[in-house]
Amino acid sequence: LDFESLVSKEDYAHLMNFMYIDSAEKIDEFSEFVRGLGVKKIQDWWDHKEMSAWILPCLIKSQSPMSAEDWDNTAATTNTGEAQHHWTRTQTGSKLSLVEAIETARKLDERVAREIEISIKHGVLVNSNNEPYHRRALNTMRTSTTVRKSRESDERAEKRARIELEIQAEKEGSAARLKVLKERKSATGKAPRTCKASKSSGSRTFFVSASSSGRVVTKTFSNVLIFSTAA
Repeated sequence: LDFESLVSKEDYAHLMNFMYIDSAEKIDEFSEFVRGLGVKKIQDWWDHKEMSAWILPCLIKSQSPMSAEDWDNTAATTNTGEAQHHWTRTQTGSKLSLVEAIETARKLDERVAREIEISIKHGVLVNSNNEPYHRRALNTMRTSTTVRKSRESDERAEKRARIELEIQAEKEGSAARLKVLKERKSATGKAPRTCKASKSSGSRTFFVSASSSGRVVTKTFSNVLIFSTAA
């Protein structure tokens, strides 16, 4: 189920544990929990099971008409049957005609029956590691490996996220430093502005002072010729 991205880790774990509900009252509580999530995809998933007359009894021990002992002694998956089917195909072949398939299956069944009889008579199994506790041990190992790989994957994802943040911070810092350097370069390349005196022969302009409004007051003085006469 791809619900993990839709809810928190705690809510996802609660959703996946619905098969261990031990009473009808807790099923009602679980239904309220699902409605409270407000996620249509999850709500549709649960409604499909709740409205069916047989899905929840097949999935939840407390709702099954089977006895607790029979439930516990029955495998929770079809893995055993699937494995047996695969093994049978390896022994008999595939894409056989109907008669050939029946004959090869009969011979295989007779061989297996003889092996069982010998095992019962002498107490020696063909596969000494095929007892239920052997399979449980292997399942436990597989589960542990899956959990370990999941934890390692989470750690790698967290490390990648931290590195990505560092890269982003470095990019932002580099952009800021680059902007400062460009401004310094631009300021260095410009010559200071100077005031040029007017070349007019008739007058000169002088900057006298600034008015209270900040505007510069200028005055123009014309050339004055002074004549003197002899007494």
